[in-house]
Amino acid sequence: MKIPVMILSGFLGSGKTTLLLTLLKESKARGLSPGVVMNELGKRDVDGYILQEQTGANVEKLLDGCVCCSRREDLPRSMNAVLARRPDIIYIELTGVADPEEIALTLQELPLSEKVHLHYTVTVLDAENVLEYNSRFSSDKQLVRTLRKQLAGADLLIVNKSDLVDPERLWRIEKTVRKYNTESEIVFTHYSEINLGPVLDGITPQQPRAAAAQRRALPVSSAPLKRMPTGQSSGATALQEREAGTSGSYSQVSAVTLTFPQSAAQGISAETLEAFFRECGSSLLRAKGHVRLAGREQELQPVQLVQFAGSRISWEESRYPGQSYIVFIGLGLEEQRLTERWSRLFG
Repeated sequence: MKIPVMILSGFLGSGKTTLLLTLLKESKARGLSPGVVMNELGKRDVDGYILQEQTGANVEKLLDGCVCCSRREDLPRSMNAVLARRPDIIYIELTGVADPEEIALTLQELPLSEKVHLHYTVTVLDAENVLEYNSRFSSDKQLVRTLRKQLAGADLLIVNKSDLVDPERLWRIEKTVRKYNTESEIVFTHYSEINLGPVLDGITPQQPRAAAAQRRALPVSSAPLKRMPTGQSSGATALQEREAGTSGSYSQVSAVTLTFPQSAAQGISAETLEAFFRECGSSLLRAKGHVRLAGREQELQPVQLVQFAGSRISWEESRYPGQSYIVFIGLGLEEQRLTERWSRLFG
């Protein structure tokens, strides 16, 4: 029996890992044994540790590159490692700049196609920022093309953080999405909370599921937020094929991983770190890591998971035991300059 695979796509900070956490918990509640392949651009793992900490899941991690281009050859190896554990379903969480179509093609290649089949592709969108991507990334045509493919290749589109914007913006998002995908369902929600029943129904331990061709017909609209009414679509806009001579799904996005020096063993203040993020300006797209905050007693959970996405910064308790670090992901980041500014923080 072929194992179903679900691809989780979407730009940086849209809410893919939050969705995956929910999927893993629901899978286990249904008696399923899930497998996970997680790809991250940075050299240090953040999201994989979150999954292991909160769900105990075994995660195959592909770090320091994008699995649809620079790390593509590593995907079959990671999939085989997951398959060896005999999962009932496999989730692949892509980097925010990955093309899900490339992953789908890899799953169709022998010998992997004899073991797995694509069950569902989900793309998560950030309601606060998605409408600005075309203009913000206009200098990186490969990235813009990839973001459009994330829309076109999805069986389900989740417009996340919908509670943070007004209805007019949600209508504009739906209108934009329908230029590239006229068929798939759009669900407006927050915290990536959707009705998981239709997505997971038919997947049971040791039993075959319904044909994957049926997946587009499964309604998932009974989500915490009601769907917005669908307007008239002007029809699909064909996506151009990749231009000759180009490769990869992005060209100017890079990741820089910075650790805390020994002189910062006592930690850093949240205010100092947040100011550093904001001083990076529009070039910083995403930052995440485990940080020891200064002035906190050991019993008060001094280690925090910090996440920067869009213009928002969040903090939550972490049990990460190692040296503090942060992964910076940005457009045209200059590693040397960023490192020099980082060193000045610690005097």
